[in-house]
Amino acid sequence: MNCRDNEPLLLAERDGVLTPDQHAALERHVADCPACQQLRIRLASAMIAFRDDAIKIATPDIEEEWQKVRAQLSNNAKKPAKPRPLAPVIWFGTTLAAAAALAFAFLGHQSQTPTAAEPTSSATEIAQADYVEGGDASASTMVYVDKESGWLVVWATDSDAATSG
Repeated sequence: MNCRDNEPLLLAERDGVLTPDQHAALERHVADCPACQQLRIRLASAMIAFRDDAIKIATPDIEEEWQKVRAQLSNNAKKPAKPRPLAPVIWFGTTLAAAAALAFAFLGHQSQTPTAAEPTSSATEIAQADYVEGGDASASTMVYVDKESGWLVVWATDSDAATSG
């Protein structure tokens, strides 16, 4: 047997799951191999250190901890729910309405497709809207048209909402 074959046996010896034949083969190899002797010593010292540290860890009382969790859950259930502010809904609704208006204006403009008799140009098309309702001047808005899908994409954020948390 070589060291590579004996390393799993050393780990199994640590766990106490070796058969008598495996234990005898391991003892024969370790008696002649200084590297495996060192590995056995390091494994033994690591297990001693692990057991010493495990003894020092204080385990909390399960019943006491469970009672604390139950108390917290019952206290949270008794608290009334805080009403949600309408400001985020209003800002999101306004932004969504502006995006819908842009999309309808863009789609209305795109519905006028050229017929077969009309020549098509290869120039880059620019999205245009007949009417856009502006929102808050401090809000950040970005609009672009995806070239592959033709979708009009609108992002809008409220600068106060982004900094308030």
